[in-house]
Amino acid sequence: MAPAIAAAIIGGVATMGSSAVSAYNAYQDRKDARNARNKANEQIDEWQKEAEQILNEYNAGRTTLSSPDTLTKYTQMRDSYDPSNYSYGVERFDKSTYSVDDYLNPQKDAILEDVAKAVQHTAAGSGLGRSSGAFKAMNRAAVEKSEQLYDKAYERMSAERDFDYGEWTNNINQVQKKLDTEKQDYKDQLEMLRGDIEFDQSGTDAATQSRLSLLQSLAQSRAQLV
Repeated sequence: MAPAIAAAIIGGVATMGSSAVSAYNAYQDRKDARNARNKANEQIDEWQKEAEQILNEYNAGRTTLSSPDTLTKYTQMRDSYDPSNYSYGVERFDKSTYSVDDYLNPQKDAILEDVAKAVQHTAAGSGLGRSSGAFKAMNRAAVEKSEQLYDKAYERMSAERDFDYGEWTNNINQVQKKLDTEKQDYKDQLEMLRGDIEFDQSGTDAATQSRLSLLQSLAQSRAQLV
């Protein structure tokens, strides 16, 4: 009920009651005091009918946004809300599946054998033959080449692992972003339903208060005629 409407009704009752009471007081010393009191009551009854008609017309034309189904839907959505439904819980990225051995040159043994032959050939040309110096040179060359092959394999493994981790992380971020949007939409819908319910309840409360104020004013006016 708009404040202006309520004030107008209550003010009208007060004015009508005051007028009726004044009329009654003017006649109370006369023989027709009873008739005057009845007349005052009739005037108050007439104003009550007019005031209630105004209230009824206002309530009939009052805008409402909700229905019983709105409250049911809001309650169901509120009670079923679970934040965990919007959190993409996943296990940690498993790095244990990556091994340098899987990225080593498949021709590693042949490459090391060629290195040994090359060193042996060089040693023979320099007159070392199969001396301990030649064997040390062959072993050192093999170790160095093996380390080179390992480093290259590690680089390949790391590059692929980092790429897979990036893809894995991007997928998680995309899914979580979608869940965040769904969560916000859910909460927005809840807020909208609650807003509609509160809007209508506020209007109902105001209308009820206006009717109570009307009845109170009428009761006070009648009490002055006793």
